[in-house]
Amino acid sequence: MRSKEISISNLINVSSSRRDFIFNNVKMLGAVALGSYTIGLINACSNDSNPTSPSSNNNVEISIDISQIANSALQTIGGTIALSGNDLDSKGILVIRKNETEIVALSRKCTHQGCTVPNYSNSISTCPCHGSQYNTSGSVVKGPATNSLRNYSAVLNGNIISVTA
Repeated sequence: MRSKEISISNLINVSSSRRDFIFNNVKMLGAVALGSYTIGLINACSNDSNPTSPSSNNNVEISIDISQIANSALQTIGGTIALSGNDLDSKGILVIRKNETEIVALSRKCTHQGCTVPNYSNSISTCPCHGSQYNTSGSVVKGPATNSLRNYSAVLNGNIISVTA
């Protein structure tokens, strides 16, 4: 009878150590999963410290036909248009005709807190959120923004402007 008690007692100890093993491993997996989730969340919510840095949209090209009525302002030197969000820039793009051959294309994303800046009025675009102002080169004229608007590559070929990252 004594040998049966030892067997039962051994089984209880083995079961207990299995339970402890499983419980500890589940706790460890939970901690790893929570840590991974937290790191992903922190990275997703972080601000872009350099808003003028290249994005992953390197192969995207936007074409603008200035012979179309909606884009006809770009036929004139000093003309500007504001494009809505697109594959190149989710906030949209400001396009400015500087001279016969030079086109400037800028992100509409305010570098202060990411609001969408409107088209130019008297060569100034004023952010509706906090009043930052940008000139037609994308430079800050008045804060609180401190960084220029992101500049895209723009090439005029005939009536077509090609804008790329």
